[in-house]
Amino acid sequence: MADAHPSAPDPGSGTPPRRLLLGVCGSGNVLVLPQYLMTLRAGLDVDVRIVMTRSAAALVPASTMRLVCEEVYCDGQDELTTGHVSLAVWAERFVVLPATANMLGQAAHGLASGLLSSALLAHESPVLFFPSMNSRMWERPAVRRNVSQLRADGHVVVEPVPAPAWEIAGREMRTNHGLPPPATVTAVVSEFCRLPVGPRESPVA
Repeated sequence: MADAHPSAPDPGSGTPPRRLLLGVCGSGNVLVLPQYLMTLRAGLDVDVRIVMTRSAAALVPASTMRLVCEEVYCDGQDELTTGHVSLAVWAERFVVLPATANMLGQAAHGLASGLLSSALLAHESPVLFFPSMNSRMWERPAVRRNVSQLRADGHVVVEPVPAPAWEIAGREMRTNHGLPPPATVTAVVSEFCRLPVGPRESPVA
């Protein structure tokens, strides 16, 4: 989608930063999310807010994420103080990193069971998803159908990268489908941020 080495933001350009809403799900890759967020912020001129699912916050507490991003909201805690519609409207770009099979299914079927899934449903522009899950799950027909539906709806679903990683559920090292390296993710997000802002522009996958 883009070069793997995006240019650093130009502080003198005078262009306001893109408003980036980052959805975070409870995949095992969430354990390394702070590194991804630091690489994103170093490589892109973005104003970031984070919405975490309950499972994501159980693995990496919101207090930890607030060390690298001040505005962090969680399912089950911030629905009343921070509305999903206001987050969806604020966001010029919406990225889910990492995206679990559960969140892909909710987004594909228009379900809104929490703050993150509700914000996804209320957001009017394409969303960029970075799936991360057990390889058996990624290959299931139901997940493949959900991915196809999201792409048909104008969203971008990046193919996950098979790589050895610690599997929390199995308590062992396994080759699963996870996130590309931080520099690659930043390059893809950079290109996504350069797309015109508007409802469902059918971006390049």
